[in-house]
Amino acid sequence: MKFNKILSYMAFGVGMVACLASCTDDRVSNPTLIEPEAGSFVLFQPEYSGSVVDLNNQDNPDYGIVLTWNQPTYTSNGAPIGFNAGAGTSYKVMISPSGQFTNAYDHALLQKDGTYTGEAFDYVVVDEVYQTTTTNVLAKTINLALNRWNQHNPATEAVWTDGQNLEPMEITVKVLSRVVDGGENLLFSIESNPITLQVKPYYQKTQEESIPEPIYMPGNGNGWNHDFAPILTYNADLNALSGYAYMNGEFKFTVADNWGDGEYNCSHFNQDLCSSNIVISEGTGNIGFSGDPGMYVVSVDLKNGSIVAEPSTWRLVGDFNGWAPDDDTQIMTYDMEKHCLVKTGATVTENGWKFTSNGTWDVNYGGDLKALERNGANIEIVGSTICLFLENTKITQGVVYATVE
Repeated sequence: MKFNKILSYMAFGVGMVACLASCTDDRVSNPTLIEPEAGSFVLFQPEYSGSVVDLNNQDNPDYGIVLTWNQPTYTSNGAPIGFNAGAGTSYKVMISPSGQFTNAYDHALLQKDGTYTGEAFDYVVVDEVYQTTTTNVLAKTINLALNRWNQHNPATEAVWTDGQNLEPMEITVKVLSRVVDGGENLLFSIESNPITLQVKPYYQKTQEESIPEPIYMPGNGNGWNHDFAPILTYNADLNALSGYAYMNGEFKFTVADNWGDGEYNCSHFNQDLCSSNIVISEGTGNIGFSGDPGMYVVSVDLKNGSIVAEPSTWRLVGDFNGWAPDDDTQIMTYDMEKHCLVKTGATVTENGWKFTSNGTWDVNYGGDLKALERNGANIEIVGSTICLFLENTKITQGVVYATVE
């Protein structure tokens, strides 16, 4: 692959402005991308590394450890590659309390209850992505990595607790350098040499422990009204926040039943991890929905940035139609004013009937209309207008119920 082939989306990085003029001839000569040689990527030992760095300096949000490294030689003539619009050279810091870099921590494997489903790990890759060869790695970033290592590692012997005065410890640090093209395809990667630092950590909750539950889903489907916004709660089988929602265009998620406590928008999700009917755009705007309007089961993984919306079509079924769960004449439609599924002109009989989902018996509701249950008893109340309230909202308070008129 030729260097000029990717120059259209790889800009020279910050701090390398002086190279622009001197590298003009290099660009013209069209150098090729090359794989850097082992040992050529150097992380320099800071002068203060013999001292203990206290990570608990929360009064100064910019407090951290300045690390410097050289850019690996990714071009045949040494021309630097910056980072722009998702392409070029970027760096991530790797931290190991054990000095080993064999198995990395993957917070995607952490369950809601704090149980880690993976193997024991010996290093953590920080979340932040750096784009320059000198950077201030924030103390809170290092501390979060150490708390992940301590709190979620199956091999941990003593888990830190709130208020505990932790002893200084030695950590080993490496830097991972990657080059990606405009399509975010990995071209090359290389790890630096390790260095050691002395730090004094403090207990803090990890990001995973701070994920809110429940979350609210205001959007077009409920008039952006938190009173009628679906409330998604934790589903252990899915290891995600989940619930029924009527979807009809754009939406967002909020931490509480208001806009002031924070929201989750496009910037928090990855299109590649979402179902095809979810549209994630650049920036912090509303999340899009391209599917047909209707009821859906929505599952949200805030740790990984995924949203899955699966259709949930509801029908009446009973003695009146031979107990056929896939009878399309009995499909219920959503009423935006009543905020429920409605079937008018119903012909249910006293011989019994129920509600079924997606044309099968896998999910069905019956029993007491005031509090329907999965696989509940047949309903024997007769009426012509039937409303099914599935969503967990401030109005329904988590109860699935129905009305018959």
